[in-house]
Amino acid sequence: MTQAYFEPLGHGDGWENFRATEHTVSAWGPDLQHGAPPSALLTRAMDRLDPAGKTRLARIAVDLLGPVPLGELRTRARVARPGRRIQLLEGELEANGRTVARASGWLMRTQDTAAVEQTADRPLVLPTQDLDSSFFTRWTSGYIDSLDIRGDAQGVVWARPRLPLVADETMTRAERVMCVADIANGVGAVLEPTEWRFLNTDLVTHLHRLPEGEWIGVAAEASVGPDGVGATSGTLYDQAGAIGHTLQALLIEQV
Repeated sequence: MTQAYFEPLGHGDGWENFRATEHTVSAWGPDLQHGAPPSALLTRAMDRLDPAGKTRLARIAVDLLGPVPLGELRTRARVARPGRRIQLLEGELEANGRTVARASGWLMRTQDTAAVEQTADRPLVLPTQDLDSSFFTRWTSGYIDSLDIRGDAQGVVWARPRLPLVADETMTRAERVMCVADIANGVGAVLEPTEWRFLNTDLVTHLHRLPEGEWIGVAAEASVGPDGVGATSGTLYDQAGAIGHTLQALLIEQV
């Protein structure tokens, strides 16, 4: 078994090809990927459109157009709106001849604003002990099992992937965030997963700062409407404080 979420299979016709490993498996089914690995893979494709490193992704929006299967898939990305200070990027993920996910990202030029840095969110403290969240120990999958997880409060989890996104590569900081951000749906869950399915169709992540270190904190809460639709909102952290926010739309169904 490849000790990574994806195994690279080369390039062709403007696409980059991969094989999704068992470590991407979702809790919703053994043949489906969790939303985090494909979101991170699309982020990787967009992140590589800036080889000079003078800009960074400020917002990443991923739409999951259907189940993302295991096995072979491919990605590509392009600049949809060029600019000197701001660019709009688009990414695509295809499997079995079908587009299964799309992403867009705002790429912004960086400059020194350390003198005015601030955030409205209070910092979280990373627990010093490996106190696994009870929710994730009850609700496991290939992907969940690939994470180190610490949780010390309802609706708050710290996580770090034990595996690289792509075999033999080191993740960028944006990739590391997106390897974890999608768990907000589970972290903020208010329904029992053995009785209800709450599938997120998207993941919108705004990053006012890139993380330092390996651990990503996720504080999240979900709202459930009266008509089978819900939403999860979350705040992302590193050990220095908040780094951004997430939103997810939910389709809610009784098992």
